[in-house]
Amino acid sequence: MYWCVVVMVVVSGCGSSPLPVRVSAHASHQERLQAARALLNESPLIDGHNDMAWNVRMFLHNKLHSFNLSSDLSQEKPWMNSPFSHTDLPRLRQGQVAAQFWSVYVPCESQYLNTVQLLLEQIDVVKRMLAASPGETTLVRSSAGILEEFGRGRVASLMGVEGGHGLASSMGVVRALYDLGVRYVTLTHKCHTPWAECSESGRPPPNTRGLTPYGQEIIREMNRVGLMVDVAHASARTARDVVASSRAPVIFSHSAARALCDIERNVPDDILSSLAVNEGIVMVSFYNDFLTCGEAASIKDVIGHINHVRTMAGVDYVGLGAGFDGINRTPTGLEDVSKYPELFAELLKDPSWSLQDLKKLAGLNLLRVFRCGRN
Repeated sequence: MYWCVVVMVVVSGCGSSPLPVRVSAHASHQERLQAARALLNESPLIDGHNDMAWNVRMFLHNKLHSFNLSSDLSQEKPWMNSPFSHTDLPRLRQGQVAAQFWSVYVPCESQYLNTVQLLLEQIDVVKRMLAASPGETTLVRSSAGILEEFGRGRVASLMGVEGGHGLASSMGVVRALYDLGVRYVTLTHKCHTPWAECSESGRPPPNTRGLTPYGQEIIREMNRVGLMVDVAHASARTARDVVASSRAPVIFSHSAARALCDIERNVPDDILSSLAVNEGIVMVSFYNDFLTCGEAASIKDVIGHINHVRTMAGVDYVGLGAGFDGINRTPTGLEDVSKYPELFAELLKDPSWSLQDLKKLAGLNLLRVFRCGRN
């Protein structure tokens, strides 16, 4: 396991503002919202998963002549009419999102066919999408890059590949993805790979259950080059194997607690408890179906899952990975990326959440994991 040092950054000097004092749990909503915004001005908010790039392919066939991430897409077709559209740079800034991991997704149907080509096309569209708004966002490759962009007031953008089928079982592809700027790989999506089992029921079994010996070699190579290992879509058996064998902390980039919504896609309590040993992180999803096992959910349901992960794993091992633009049902109160301060305003009603705990949830926990992966 990698030993990591967490660096705390404190702004000080003549005329500097005093460190904020936690607002009363009984303060008005407006006072708590103001306190939440102050907290997110001081410490970065990092979202672990956003599927906008796939929507660009579906809606625009990756043609960006009529698209700009800096536009208010809530007022533009086809985005304004889609239940899968929740993101643009104006709303990211309103939501005080300091860093966004953009999902590089290709469908399972491409496995054994043109999956690597599609993957490269999606990496290309993310880079072109970001290059069109250089004053507001840029691609970063490290935890230091996130902090640098946070200091500059720009949104740091990062890439995560969703679905290990995109690797085509190739170590060379693993290394090439890192060189292209990808910083995590979700080992499975809704299909098994020859070396790892996904969480989807009814799929044909892979060569072996859980993580195969070759899968363990892929994990070791990801650890070596600095790619974070994401088990968000993996079966519980695969996740246990990965947590036990990874030499670096693992992530669940957009998941929820199975104890509160009993589906295979969510994380069982025994795996949550093991995160304190692995030093990984569960980044809580905002998808209603994962939160309540139904179509309706609220901000309180999100907090319920956050608190359950905190209880089972510890406050150092929970983060945020909404899954916006890849979900069509969002919680009341968290309808798009602009609503993040509302989540923290609601959490401030609970006196058990200190300001430092809230900073860990917002992004410090992910920064620690990212740094432990030698980034």
